[in-house]
Amino acid sequence: MIKCDVLVIGGGPAGLMAAKHAAMQGANVLLLEAKGSFGLKPCGEGVSSACLEAAEVKPSSDVVVEKIRGFEVYAPDETRRVRLVSEGEVQGYIIDKRRFLQRLAEAAQDRGAEVKVEANVVDVRLAQDGVSVDVRTPTGKVEVNAKLAIGCEGYTSIVARKYFDREGYELIPCVQYRMRNVELPHNDVLMFYVGSKVAPGGYAWIFPRGDKIANVGLGVRRGGPATSYLEAFVKRRGDVLGKAEVIELGAAAVPVGGMLKHIVADGLMLCGDSAGQVIPLTGGGIHSSLAAGRIGGEVAGRKALENDVSAKALGEYPARYEEPWGSRIRRSLKALKVIDSLSDDDLNLLAGAVNGEDVVNIANGWDLVKVAAKLMKHPTLALKVARKLF
Repeated sequence: MIKCDVLVIGGGPAGLMAAKHAAMQGANVLLLEAKGSFGLKPCGEGVSSACLEAAEVKPSSDVVVEKIRGFEVYAPDETRRVRLVSEGEVQGYIIDKRRFLQRLAEAAQDRGAEVKVEANVVDVRLAQDGVSVDVRTPTGKVEVNAKLAIGCEGYTSIVARKYFDREGYELIPCVQYRMRNVELPHNDVLMFYVGSKVAPGGYAWIFPRGDKIANVGLGVRRGGPATSYLEAFVKRRGDVLGKAEVIELGAAAVPVGGMLKHIVADGLMLCGDSAGQVIPLTGGGIHSSLAAGRIGGEVAGRKALENDVSAKALGEYPARYEEPWGSRIRRSLKALKVIDSLSDDDLNLLAGAVNGEDVVNIANGWDLVKVAAKLMKHPTLALKVARKLF
């Protein structure tokens, strides 16, 4: 029997951040990660400068593998692209996610949290005095009792499935190759491709990692296996990928249906992918998960010490997360539904009517009204895009 104040299930960005900030409140914190190491889930590994700042991780050479100045988005006909690239200022990074998460784990431990790997939670039960959890480890079964538990174990979350309503929780399959001998036109620009032939309802990406290595992947919402689309994409981009070889393959599901309506209950919280805290149009979830973990961890640690882990008390977490993240996720979901309704011809038109700043606003759920006002001047896009974005 192990006892603690706050139990964090899952060692991704949300969980590690939650463990750190719960421990900073003085709570006795235990984090359990099912895998033997952190960061095994495949990821494009692109983050903004603000994301690393939020993680409280310096962009050192052991974490950052490439500095990024901007991006290019290619329309379905690939004759048009929307580009936003700075002259020299770093806008973001490609990180080594495994090293990044290891840094977060070390930071959580430094603050007093206990971190255990190869600890697979197989059942969660609510009790009068808190939460009881069954854990399978290499040496046998262990029971953990905590005042409250934070489910941060991703889309498979046992906490979310057992105790929360996941209506609208939509997953899309994503698959990624890590490739070598990639002939990129630039090593500091992210490349995105959209269209029904490339990735129906999603997009494809090429993210440089230096030394002619790149993460090449895509996510699709319909149309068949994601792997088939990725293989076709690699063949189509022969100018860049014709001589490239696959050195690693990964696949995962990404939640793009927006944040769950309720992310706290008596003695329970959800953070990160478990809660649907992913920007729907981009599928990016590192920054939004870090923010959730920080707020959720602070609230969990404090309320556990106050011996009030009721849903009402824990409601401080979603209230503080609402701005900017909750509202941003909802706006991005609205934008996703609009973009998903467009044909390839419509997307080609859109590429000619927007600039890089507009793409950033649409993708991230930021100033949709500004983009909509601009598109109202375009006869076709006013009806198909602008009015739906307002």
